Amino acid sequence: MIIPAVVLVSLSWMSLCYYPTFAAGSSCRESEREALSRVMADLQDPSGRLSPRAAGSNGDCCNWPGVVCDNVTGHVTELHLDCPQCSEDSAFKSKISPSLLKLKHLSYLDMSGNNFQGTPIPGFIGSMSSLNSLFLDESGFGGFIPHQLGNLSNLQQLGLRAAAGEGGGDAPYADSLRWLSGLPSLEYLDLSYVNLSNASDWLNMINTLPSLTELYLSNCRISHNPPIARVNLSSLSTLDLFRNQFGPTSFPSWVSQLKSLTSLDLAGNNLQGAIPGELQNLTSLVHLTLSSNKFNGPLPDWLFSFRHLEYLDISANKLEGRVPNSIGNLTSLVTLDLSFNRGLRFEGGIPASFKSLCHLSVLYLSGTRLNQSVSELLEILGECPSTSLKRMSLSECQLFGQLSDEIRKFKRLSRLSLQINSISGPIPMSFGELKSLTYVTLARNQINGTIPTSFGELTELTWVDISLNSMGGVISPEIHFAKLTKLACFFASGNRMTLESRPDWIAPKMLEILHLNSWYLGPAFPKWLQGFQYLKSLDLSDSGISEPIPDWFWSTHSQFYYLNMSRNQIPGRVPKFISVSSFDSLFDFSWNRLEGPLPVISSNFTALDLSSNLFTGNLLKFLCFNPTQARDTQFLNLQDNFLSGEIPDCWRSWQNLRVLRLGSNNLKGKIPRSIGSLTSLVSLRLQNNSLANEIPSSVSNCTSLVSIDLADNRLEGMLPEWMGKTLSSLRIINFRGNKLHGNIPEELCRLQLLQILDLSHNSLSGELPECISNFSAMANSSKSDAEGVIYLFFGGAKSFVEYQFLVTQGQVKGYSTILNYVRSLDLSWNKLSGKFPKQMTKLMALQYLNMSHNLLSGEIPGDIAAMGSLESLDLSGNRISGKIPPGLASLTFLNHLNLSHNNLSGRIPSSTQLHSFDPSSFIANKGLCGPPLNVSCITSYIFSVPDSGEDGLVWFSGSIYAGFVVGFWGIVGSIIFSRPWRELYFGFLDDMEFKLWTWLKKL
Repeated sequence: MIIPAVVLVSLSWMSLCYYPTFAAGSSCRESEREALSRVMADLQDPSGRLSPRAAGSNGDCCNWPGVVCDNVTGHVTELHLDCPQCSEDSAFKSKISPSLLKLKHLSYLDMSGNNFQGTPIPGFIGSMSSLNSLFLDESGFGGFIPHQLGNLSNLQQLGLRAAAGEGGGDAPYADSLRWLSGLPSLEYLDLSYVNLSNASDWLNMINTLPSLTELYLSNCRISHNPPIARVNLSSLSTLDLFRNQFGPTSFPSWVSQLKSLTSLDLAGNNLQGAIPGELQNLTSLVHLTLSSNKFNGPLPDWLFSFRHLEYLDISANKLEGRVPNSIGNLTSLVTLDLSFNRGLRFEGGIPASFKSLCHLSVLYLSGTRLNQSVSELLEILGECPSTSLKRMSLSECQLFGQLSDEIRKFKRLSRLSLQINSISGPIPMSFGELKSLTYVTLARNQINGTIPTSFGELTELTWVDISLNSMGGVISPEIHFAKLTKLACFFASGNRMTLESRPDWIAPKMLEILHLNSWYLGPAFPKWLQGFQYLKSLDLSDSGISEPIPDWFWSTHSQFYYLNMSRNQIPGRVPKFISVSSFDSLFDFSWNRLEGPLPVISSNFTALDLSSNLFTGNLLKFLCFNPTQARDTQFLNLQDNFLSGEIPDCWRSWQNLRVLRLGSNNLKGKIPRSIGSLTSLVSLRLQNNSLANEIPSSVSNCTSLVSIDLADNRLEGMLPEWMGKTLSSLRIINFRGNKLHGNIPEELCRLQLLQILDLSHNSLSGELPECISNFSAMANSSKSDAEGVIYLFFGGAKSFVEYQFLVTQGQVKGYSTILNYVRSLDLSWNKLSGKFPKQMTKLMALQYLNMSHNLLSGEIPGDIAAMGSLESLDLSGNRISGKIPPGLASLTFLNHLNLSHNNLSGRIPSSTQLHSFDPSSFIANKGLCGPPLNVSCITSYIFSVPDSGEDGLVWFSGSIYAGFVVGFWGIVGSIIFSRPWRELYFGFLDDMEFKLWTWLKKL
C-alpha cells in the first residue's frame, strides 16, 4: 500500500503522542484563547497531554501543545491535535466543539489518530472556510460523510482515511462524492477504508479535481468502473486503488491515460487475464503494485522497458512461463517481488542479467520455480561490486546444493529466507560475517552438520529458524549464543542436536520464544531455564527429560502462552492449580508419566493437553471448580489416563469448547445432558470407556460437530434420527462396539459430508436404507482441491487437526495427515438383512467397505466396477448368492478381499487381480470353483449341491422326487397304457436277445 507523502512529512517532526510547543512572536487573541479552551474541554483528554499547564504556558495559547500562531498577528493558524500511535488511554474522545468556528484564521487542522467512537464528522467543519489542510484520518469517525465539506473551497489537502479494522455499521460512508466538485484546489485526497460501494459517481467527481496529485482510495469497496470520456487528472502522480472490488472484467482502463503517474497500486482487486497492455503507456512509473490479483499468462515484454521503475510487486498472481533475460533491463530496481506465482519459472535459475540489478535492495522470489543450485544463485546475485541487497526471500524455490562462501558478499543483508527447499550440507563458517543479519530462516531443508560457532558473532540477530533439518552435534551455548543479546526467537525443532551448558551459564535474557523439540537436553530438567526473564513460548518436547519438573519452574509457568513438554518421561505430580496470564495459551504435557489427581486450571486457557499420562481420580473438581465462571478453553484432551467415575454434569461453563477428548479412561455412567450446551463443539471423543444408557438428545444442539467418536462403550438404544436432521456438518461417526439396536434411520442419509461411518459390532437390524447413495462425500473424492488434514480450528500457537483410528483389512490404522481423503463404511457384525443394496455402487469414492457378518442376501451388483476407489471389500459371513461379477476384477486398487462364508457359485472370474488373493478370501462357498481355489469347475458342476440352508434342502429333495415321478411314469406308463409302444418295446427286447445269443455262439 502506498504511504501518503504528507503523512511522512508530518510524522518526521511529531513525537508519538506529544507535540512540541510552537513559539510565537505575539500572544494569542483572547477570543481565540477562550475558543480553544472550550475545544479542549469538549475533547476528553484522559492523559492531559494538551493541558495548558503541560507546557507551562502561563495563559498564552500560542504556547499550548499543538497550537501554532502567526508570528505577527497572533492568530491561531494551525492545530496539531493528532496522535498517530496513541493508546486507548491517551486518545481524544467525546466530540469536536463548534467553538472551532471562532478560529477564523485556522488554515491547518489535524485530529488524526484519536477515537471519536463512531460519531459522524461534524457538518460545521464545512464552514471553516480558511482551511487549506484537514486531516481526520483514523479518528474513529463513522456514519455519513457530510456534504458540507464541499464548501471548503481553499482546501488543498484532505485526509479522511478510516481505521483498517473498521467495516461495521459505524464505518464512514458516502453515497455520492458530488461535494468534491467544490474543492477545485485539492491536491491530496485520502478516502481509504471509507465505504464508497454506493457512490456510483466517484470517478466523475474525482475527475473534476485538475490539481490533484495524490489519490488514495484503498479498501473503499468500489466495484463499479463508470466510463469516462476524457480524463482531467493531468497532474496525478500517485494513485492507490488497493483492495477494491473491480472484478475480473473491470480493469480501470482510464488509468492508462494518466501519463504523469509515478506510483500505481492495483493490488487485491480480483483482476484476471493477462497483465493489461494499456499499462505500457505509463512510462514514468517508479512504483507499480499489481499483487494479489488473478493475472495469468507470461510476463509482458514491455514491462522490462520501464527503466525508471524502482518498485515492482506482481506477487500472488497466477503468472506462468519463463522469466526472460530482459529483466536485467530494469537497472533502477530497488524492490522486486515476483513471489507466489506458482507457474512462473526461471529456466536454469535466475538469468545472468541479474548482475545488472546493482541497486536491488529487496528481492522476493518465494514460490517460483528457480530449480537452481543455491551457490550459483549467490554467485550471480553477488556479482555487483558492492551488493546492496538487504532483504532476500527465496522460500519454496526448488533450490538445491550447498550454501557456499559466496554468502559472505552480502554484508548488508538483514533478512534472509531460504526455507522449504532442498539445500543440503552444513552452514558455512562464513555465515558469521553477515553482521547486519536480524532475521534468518533455513527451515525445512536438508541441512546437516551443526550450528557453526561463527553464528554467535551475529550480534544483531532477533529471529532464527533452522527447524526441520538434519542437523546434529553438540551445541555449547556459551559459544554459540554468548553475543546474541538481541535474540528474541529461536526455532530449531526437528533436529537432533545436544545442548551442553555449564551450570552457571546465563541465557540470553531477551529471548521470548525457544523451540527445541527433538533436541537432547535430559535426563535432568534444564536449570538454565531460570535465566529467561521474558520467555513466553517454550517447546522442549521429545527432548529426553526424565526427571520431575522442579518447583522453581512451576512458580514461573504463568508467564507462558505456549508450553510444550510432551513426549518425554517426566514423572511426578503437577501443582494443584495451574494458571496463565495470557488469554491465548496452550499447555501440552501429553505422553509423560505425570500422576495423581488432575489440577484445577484458570479459566483463560485456550488449550490443555494432559493425555497419555497416569492421572487418576475423578473429573468433578477439575470440571466443576467455580461452575459459574465462563471458561475460554477451546481444546481439552484428557484421554489415555486412568480417570474414573462419572462425567460430571457441569459443562455449561465450558461453552467455548471446540474439541473434547476423554477417551480411553475408566469413565462410567451416562453421557451428561449438559454436553449439549457445548454448541461450538466440532470434535467429541469419548471412546473406550464404560459409558452406558442412550446417547442424550441434547447432543443435537452441537450443530457444529464434525467428528463424534463413542466407540467401545456400552451405549444402548436406537441410532438417533436427530443426527441426520441437526448435525449436518458431521464427517466422521464412530459408534463401533456398543449395544445399539434397531434400524439404521433414513434421516442419516442427509449427512452429505459424511466420509467415515463405523457402526460395526452392534445389534442393528433391518434392511439398509435405499438412500445410502446420498452420502455425497463417499461418492465424490476431494483430493484435487483440499488438504489431507481436517482442520478443527486455529488457536494459541498451533492449528488443531482431527485424527481417527479405523479398523481396515483386519488392522487398526491411525489417520491424520490424509484423513480428509479417507472414505470408509463399516457395518460389520450386526444383524442387517435384505438384499445387498445396489445403491451402494454409487459410492464411487469409497475406499473401505465392510459389510461382513450380517444376514445380507441377494447377489453382488454387476456394476460394482463403478466403485473404482475400493481398496478393501469384506462381505464375508452373509448369505450372498449368485456369481462373482466380472467387474470385481477391474478394481485395480483392491488389495483386500473377503467373500468367504456365503452362497456364491460359479467360476471365479479369471484375472490376475482376483487370482492374487489368498484362497481364504473365497472359502465356504460350496458352489465356487476355479483359481485361487483348488476346486475344478468340472468336478464342481457334477458333484456340487446348492447349500442354501433348510430352504435349499427342501428344494433339492423336492426336485429329486419330481424327477423320479416324471422319469418313471413317462416311460413305464407309456408301455402299460399304449399298445403300439408296448409292441415296439417287446419287439426291441426280442431283437436284442437274438443278437446277444448269436454273438455268444460265435465265441
